[in-house]
Amino acid sequence: MRNTLNILILLLTFSVQGQISESWNLNIDTYTHNSSNYASKYPPIEIAEFSNGDNVVLSQNGTLVKLNTSGEIVWRNEIKTCAQQRILVDSNDDIIFSCGTEITKFDSNGDIIWNKDYSGTFSKKYLTFDAITSDNENLYVAGHFFHSKHICQLAIDKNGNVLWKTKFKQDVDYEFSFLPPKQIVVFDDAIFVLAHHYSKSNSHLYSSNLNGKKRIDKEVHFKIKKLKFYKNSLFALGHLDNLKDKLIFGKIDKYLELSNISEFQLPRNLEYNENSSGWSFKPPTKEEFEKKYITAYDINDFEFLDKQNILIIGNSSGKPWVLNLDLDKGIKWNWDMPDDRYFKFSNENTRHYYVFHSIKKVGNNYLVSGISEEQDDQEDKSIKYVNLFVREIKLEN
Repeated sequence: MRNTLNILILLLTFSVQGQISESWNLNIDTYTHNSSNYASKYPPIEIAEFSNGDNVVLSQNGTLVKLNTSGEIVWRNEIKTCAQQRILVDSNDDIIFSCGTEITKFDSNGDIIWNKDYSGTFSKKYLTFDAITSDNENLYVAGHFFHSKHICQLAIDKNGNVLWKTKFKQDVDYEFSFLPPKQIVVFDDAIFVLAHHYSKSNSHLYSSNLNGKKRIDKEVHFKIKKLKFYKNSLFALGHLDNLKDKLIFGKIDKYLELSNISEFQLPRNLEYNENSSGWSFKPPTKEEFEKKYITAYDINDFEFLDKQNILIIGNSSGKPWVLNLDLDKGIKWNWDMPDDRYFKFSNENTRHYYVFHSIKKVGNNYLVSGISEEQDDQEDKSIKYVNLFVREIKLEN
């Protein structure tokens, strides 16, 4: 099998300051696009796990792949693409795929069980589903309407029928300050919705009961990037402001009260000689740069190692980033080394962007997904070369 051979060719072990080794790496998709902020606006790759430990991977390029626990491809389907898409595996090991206003249920072999379009569910037009989750065989969906301040929520049964629906205005000054939903989770008999925008430094949190009633909303004056529950508590991870020089970590209850909030200073990762060119306006002096431009991190996901330690992944000034954080003592180690395995250009006109997008625990190891982008101004300024990958890593003792 060619895919198995590709995995064996890509199989390698590398050292991350003696902390991480790589078990296998699989390139899911290779293609080109011409969107200027593609990776910032849309999740490039999604992963969901079956009960036996296998995983299904959805790429932004319209590829649905089932992987076994060794990183080998079981099957591969080409499906429709859309700007906003999500995937999950429900309690029956069926695959739920959300694309725009459509939801498709596949079985574990990749065959379609049903497909439904919910564009006519509300009187308002231009609906997009942004986030989806499942609980007790029901689906819970959050979305928004184009050029509107409204957010919507739906509950859908296992056959695709709408159980209830609701919409409400976000408390913002005007429609262009609207923050779209990014994540929806069910926890402690409540539905939580996280909303933020890639270019803004605040967040909105919403909670309701499982019928969409008794809604609570809260504006948070830092950007929460991810919600995750662990040991009967719900936690939030984000960063302080657009300078992204501090991690924010805390606990959230069902009434959206934040507690045990901690701030952690991130290490400097910008240097003047590497970032002084390419400004669209007058560049800062070295003194101005070293005072204002200190860090450039993007937080995308995190996973608990135990109740005291978490792994955080994302991007560090264009390089893939992993950070190990002790919630009492602070940063244990911070890694952001370049990885050029996908890149074809290396001249001074080449721009590289490489980011880890998601992380999830699989047995004793961790599954990481990501995207690498490359643009060479000498070849074509509008084209970006993209690779979407999944790899398994493990922590060394």
